[in-house]
Amino acid sequence: MTMGVLVYIDDKEEIVDEFSWLYKSMIFSGLFARARIIAVCHPNVVHRLPADERIVVIPSQPYVDTHAEWAGYGYINSVANLCDAAVVQECRKYDVLLKTDCDTFVTPALVEFTPTGLCFGFGGYAYEEQVRRKLSECSLRWGFPHAGMHNVGASVLGPSEFVCNFLDAQMDFCNKLLDEEFRDFQGAWPGWCKNVLTMYAGELAVRRTYPQQCSLGLLDHLPYASRALGSDVLHIHAWHTDQYWSKHQFRAGKYADMAPGDIDMRTLGGYCHGLVVADVEELKAKAAV
Repeated sequence: MTMGVLVYIDDKEEIVDEFSWLYKSMIFSGLFARARIIAVCHPNVVHRLPADERIVVIPSQPYVDTHAEWAGYGYINSVANLCDAAVVQECRKYDVLLKTDCDTFVTPALVEFTPTGLCFGFGGYAYEEQVRRKLSECSLRWGFPHAGMHNVGASVLGPSEFVCNFLDAQMDFCNKLLDEEFRDFQGAWPGWCKNVLTMYAGELAVRRTYPQQCSLGLLDHLPYASRALGSDVLHIHAWHTDQYWSKHQFRAGKYADMAPGDIDMRTLGGYCHGLVVADVEELKAKAAV
């Protein structure tokens, strides 16, 4: 069963760097045996990506640059650019799709995993009662009652048709939320807030598409060393945290004194850390053995 790993890569050095983490995890995990990366990227980024036939590169001008109503909200690119016709055409070549962010890591457990519905991680945008109430109100206003499932994660894995339909619905709800809720209102975290509009739209998209064929908690695991890398961990997300492993602390040099041989890749934190500092050519050589 073939898999496409779908990401959007913006013209930011840290995002390009983070893409290399995902790429190295694809090599290390063995997922490239059944998968390809679909790299939808800013045109300026194309030459900075690895030269690898297993990466399908689709240059795409940022949606925010060509749609004035979204000015200042770059997060929309991670949804809108993935809904482009050329991207959808490529996505439909695969049996299964994983739509995710660049600062993520796939694990060996994903190689044999076969989703039959939509699989998500957990998001953290709807802990306030005000937010839950607003999402329920929007859901009812737009034609369907809310089922009470909140905090749907950013990454999604499932049959390609399911994921493509989900992304189309998510974009539809991004536009609805902008038009009816956030045209002249910004809000403030952790309340009802424009900053996480795409996450709200994802929750509403699940409700409209496959509410009875979805699972939460399978993706976007926290990169903590307190958890072992077991067969129930398919995918790890380098969330904003100061606890090991933290991408922010790493970039600040906090782990510079830790020798590669001292990194315990049997934990989620160590797995991320070990791959970030690993030499990509050495990983390729080991994978070829």
